Amino acid sequence: MKNISLLINLVLGLAVAVLYYLHFSAPKNGISTPTAKPKAVAMPKIKFKATPLVYVNADSLWENFVLVKQMRKELEAEKKKFETKFEADYHKLESDYIALRDKAETLSQEEGMKLQQDLMAREQKLTEFRQTQSERLAKLEAEKTEKIQKTITEYLTEQYSKSNYAYILGYSAGGGILFANDSLEITNEVVDGLNATLSK
Repeated sequence: MKNISLLINLVLGLAVAVLYYLHFSAPKNGISTPTAKPKAVAMPKIKFKATPLVYVNADSLWENFVLVKQMRKELEAEKKKFETKFEADYHKLESDYIALRDKAETLSQEEGMKLQQDLMAREQKLTEFRQTQSERLAKLEAEKTEKIQKTITEYLTEQYSKSNYAYILGYSAGGGILFANDSLEITNEVVDGLNATLSK
């Protein structure tokens, strides 16, 4: 970046010098003779050094990184535990509602009202349980995603900060990068390296 900035400043400096020269070398009366042809100014050819640019296929990385698989498995287990508990409580509540309906005629009004209020309270608690567990699972997923991204970023920084790569982009289908040349892809190299760090 410093080299590019320096080159741009150099080009701008040359342009200012040329304009300065042309301005003060013009005739004093400010009228140029019609026969005089303006001299073409040849700008120096500058060769910019190509920026080393590579990319990682983000979809493939998330599919093959062992840590992602582990965390998905943990999330699935938590989700399954929640769903099993919720479904069991829901079916029990549903059967208790049916039982109350079936024996409603044998109960006094006071007994029926009390049992109905108990069932409504259980239903409210079950709704709250579903809400809090859904929020807990969403938070857990966000934490695990953040941990994965941090692990990837730290690995790339440690492994490639002293390489000749100026940028490592993340490519994914439908993302901001519309085309990526296969010769610039380092996905397998990164996945292998990340998975190797987990086995240490």
